[in-house]
Amino acid sequence: MANHVSSHLWFSRINTKAKEKLAMMLKWNELSQENGRLENFHELMEHSPDQPDYNWYHDHIGPKWCHFEDYDLDTIHTESAWGWPDKGFAWLINELRKEDPFLLAECRYEDEAPNFYGVAAWGPRGFEDYYIDIREGMESWIAQPKEYDFIIPHIPAEDDDWNDQFMENIWEAVHTHQDQLWFGDVKGDVELDDGFIYDENGFPLHQESYTWGE
Repeated sequence: MANHVSSHLWFSRINTKAKEKLAMMLKWNELSQENGRLENFHELMEHSPDQPDYNWYHDHIGPKWCHFEDYDLDTIHTESAWGWPDKGFAWLINELRKEDPFLLAECRYEDEAPNFYGVAAWGPRGFEDYYIDIREGMESWIAQPKEYDFIIPHIPAEDDDWNDQFMENIWEAVHTHQDQLWFGDVKGDVELDDGFIYDENGFPLHQESYTWGE
């Protein structure tokens, strides 16, 4: 069963106004913390109660708790329980979209076993989440013998224990598959067509509209 889940949110494209808003959100809420640093996700959210309970976290952030491991204006790394903070990240993206409706953000997540991993993204065309159960992942690796020749010989049968050789290579396989998902599927699902050029404010130079709010 999944336990701690690591999530990494990157802002692949974000304009100056949205980045300034993110900086203000971080700085303003840091000032209310004793150590000047955000530790829990809810501390970023002004509408959160002082001591949110399990139900509040589930409804507004996703997992039952979520800590910041590291963050800056380009990336946010969290650790959470049982799942990734899909609702919390969605709230943050929607706040930043008020300044940059064409922003592009990517999240890669995996639990510590790993029992699952995935890639999610927000862009001008909406939101996508490719969740991969580990057994589903193994099937995908086996179907690509050249790309995953380093782990395929060590993949255990469904009812067998995971061997040392498999465990030594599993994270390389997971991260390779996340790369494939991002470049092969997820990015294209949420991004405008290839060839679009953006100005310094993050807007396409030629006529185009976002569709994420439809």
